[in-house]
Amino acid sequence: MTSDYLRLLKQDFSSCDEATTAWHRLSMHMDESDDRHRTKVTGPLHANWSGEDASSALFYLEDLESRFGIVRTEAMAISETIRNATSRMLAAQIRLRSIVKDLESDGLQVDDEGTVRPPLGPAYPSGGENGATDSSSALFIYQLDIKNCVQQAQEASDEAAKALGRLSGDILSGDISDRAGEAREDVKQVSKDLHTDIGKPHPPNDPKAAAEWWKLLPEDTRESYAALHPEIVGRTDGLPSTVRDDANRLALEQELSAMDNYQYHNKYSEDDYNKRFSNLQMLQKELDKRDGVTGEKQLYVLGFDSEGDGKAIIAMGNPDTADNVGVSVPGTSTSMESTGGQLSRIDRLQNAAKIADGNSSTSMVYWLGYDAPEIPVSQAGNLDVAGTERAEDAAPALRNFTHGLRASHEDGPANLSVIGHSYGSTVVGAAASEGGGLDADNIAVVGSPGMTVKGASDLNIDPDHVYIGRAEDDGIKAAAGATLGPDPMQESFGGHRFKVDTHTHSGYWDETDHGPSQSLLNQGKIIAGVAPTPAPKQPVDNPDVPDVPMGPHP
Repeated sequence: MTSDYLRLLKQDFSSCDEATTAWHRLSMHMDESDDRHRTKVTGPLHANWSGEDASSALFYLEDLESRFGIVRTEAMAISETIRNATSRMLAAQIRLRSIVKDLESDGLQVDDEGTVRPPLGPAYPSGGENGATDSSSALFIYQLDIKNCVQQAQEASDEAAKALGRLSGDILSGDISDRAGEAREDVKQVSKDLHTDIGKPHPPNDPKAAAEWWKLLPEDTRESYAALHPEIVGRTDGLPSTVRDDANRLALEQELSAMDNYQYHNKYSEDDYNKRFSNLQMLQKELDKRDGVTGEKQLYVLGFDSEGDGKAIIAMGNPDTADNVGVSVPGTSTSMESTGGQLSRIDRLQNAAKIADGNSSTSMVYWLGYDAPEIPVSQAGNLDVAGTERAEDAAPALRNFTHGLRASHEDGPANLSVIGHSYGSTVVGAAASEGGGLDADNIAVVGSPGMTVKGASDLNIDPDHVYIGRAEDDGIKAAAGATLGPDPMQESFGGHRFKVDTHTHSGYWDETDHGPSQSLLNQGKIIAGVAPTPAPKQPVDNPDVPDVPMGPHP
């Protein structure tokens, strides 16, 4: 029977390397299969088939997609577990071989059981009254080192065996509704078994640095990160949009699935649980409707959060390859329930940009990366909408996002425009005025109550590229210039006013019987880098609202 010492000394790890590669390849094959099935099968069916039969068929087809995702995660976890164990055992082997070489050069021997012995013949080492003591000490140290190497290799093997025991095919049997979430938990448990976070990335916080970090990673490392920790990859600004979309869709599936697990009922209060679950379901439903769409109308999920009213960042068209990129920041009372309507808005804005410049491609991003304030229903209600705190809290995230778009864009910079509506304009102002600004080519606001700054010159952009529009009957006029900064419609604010022909606070994306409104077309022009139609000059600043001086800007 071969001893543990001799087995480690002579172990060939090539079969472990082959297994690592094979399981990794299986994981990537599942990812590719899931993407093809979603875009070629369930996506078109969602768009073109409804009714009881459709619901029944889609249930089984989506169950199949869920299995693709589960196998993707579990197979990658198996690959990384084998990789981890192999690396640790190989390190122990290298150390062991070095020890054997050293002890032999010192005149000692080691037998097949790993026992260190002095050589036959004269006592070792010769001469000196301390010779026997020195010999015993050296022999003891070498013996201890050999024992530690063998023990380290055995621990690596035992821990990997325990981890692999969790990653069995049993996860695919029976009801699969909560299995994607269970796969995510398996990754956490395996990490505990191995005393390390397997496949866990640590991207830089700076978007530009994150983009460079990602580019320098080996391809298999990127794939491992996305399969095992999609929630981290998906939210990292600066990474390619295709990568973030793939990761976020897997993370969304896992979180939705985990909500079916009884543990999540205990993790949150009942109201919080129900709200989170509803947010995730609404987001998934809106994505399902458009899964078969390709080209400039294809959706890319660049971020989401189920907490509270929910957050979602979704691009229509790939922002990394488009000539023009527009970021739409919505305002008051926007929540996950608004996703469908907001996607319709960016669809119209994208179409309007195409009308303005038919030779350029445009990607439009819906950015609800913040907790939008609600309109109070009574005097005792939440008055966050009257203060800048929500906007200030959101500003770093919006800056990081736009800087990330710059970092991930291919083949030179895009024409980047950021458009804020209502309180979203307050967020845009807060983000643009600090931290070096948004690095945008154009900033536009519609229905703005104030941008937290005194004027367009405070937005870290050429004021000639700041555009303001407001409908005559937009009720926001009553609040403009009150608590969120001077009214941007006043000429003294700077920038340019563009023509608005729509009505009320939410009509800026309306279409008429004859096509897009001037309000919509002018926003499209700004996004396409074309000068919008100017609004008629006002003889004086808005006489209804005084120019309130700004307090200190935090």
